[in-house]
Amino acid sequence: MKIIFVSNLSWNLFNFRLGLMKALKKRGHEVLFCAPVDSCTDKLTEMGFRFIAINVDRKGTNLIKDILFLLRLLAVYLREKPGLAMHYTIKPNIYGSIAAKLSRTRCVNTVSGLGFIFISRVSYFKPVKLLYSFSCRFSEYTFFHNHDDLSFFVKNGIINPKKAVLIKGSGINAEFFAPVPRERKETGRPFSFLFLGRLLWDKGILELVESARVVKNSYPGTKFLLLGAIDRGNPAVVPEERIKSWQEEGLIEYLGEAPDVRPFISQSDCVVLPSYREGAPRALLEAASMQKPVIATDTPGCREVVDDGVNGFLVRVKDALSLAESMLKLIRLTEDQRAGMGRKGREKVLREFDEERVIAKYSEVLKI
Repeated sequence: MKIIFVSNLSWNLFNFRLGLMKALKKRGHEVLFCAPVDSCTDKLTEMGFRFIAINVDRKGTNLIKDILFLLRLLAVYLREKPGLAMHYTIKPNIYGSIAAKLSRTRCVNTVSGLGFIFISRVSYFKPVKLLYSFSCRFSEYTFFHNHDDLSFFVKNGIINPKKAVLIKGSGINAEFFAPVPRERKETGRPFSFLFLGRLLWDKGILELVESARVVKNSYPGTKFLLLGAIDRGNPAVVPEERIKSWQEEGLIEYLGEAPDVRPFISQSDCVVLPSYREGAPRALLEAASMQKPVIATDTPGCREVVDDGVNGFLVRVKDALSLAESMLKLIRLTEDQRAGMGRKGREKVLREFDEERVIAKYSEVLKI
């Protein structure tokens, strides 16, 4: 079968869908991907996946541009005649489903998180909701990464419950994200918290910085490390000037981007994600797989990964003081107690989020 993956970023496919793409290719399917050109496009083509370039206006609300995207995608489906189209992110989910209907292409969507539009309830929230309601009827199934998002779509009449399928994230390669033995903590060595992800306001960056102020009052040497992209195409991006000002103030250290996050996770004491809402947060899963305790907000997506007091702590959303209190609590645990939390986290990943389980679920539902 010819299977085409469609997303608003090649980066998204490389970082979150590569395991599934490889598995399908290994089974003899012809796997293509359709997305804008970015830093990960060549990485995917070098692995043998054929690429079809298409522009997606990620942050815009220009209807003409969106219609052009729909027509270009329709042209791709009519030309390529794929046996299955797999859509990821909002615009490919919506317009890809319509293009699939018009071209009589079998398709499925994946909602990996509700994102900025749903979190912020911006002016175009209702039109997007209506478009989703219209387009979901054309997809064979829509996969959701957590119970809350699936429930939201069903309760709001956006999707037929029979077409909604829960699948726990994009899967983690637990062999790749394996624990790295680390020497016992030297007396006086500063504790380090690592934020891993795009630098967006709705990832809780402001609350993280404010909590750093509180923690540093008691433990001045504590490090707050930020690793991830400044996603300039996202309306919720944190301006570079703000990041630089926080660095100059001594509150955080911005590490930029890295092709391999494992060395940074292994050298940190805890991974923190104070996000307002997630799908199945990759950063927490990678950290838990590497046996690191995690701190996250008690919000959809995060609460699926973090068992409060077992493999980390859950804190109140948009509450810097709650976040700081849990950070202080973690610092004051013994090293053995933190190590125990890390072990519990890896056990949970292996039990619920292992990549092989996710691929098996896709295969079972789609018969591929």
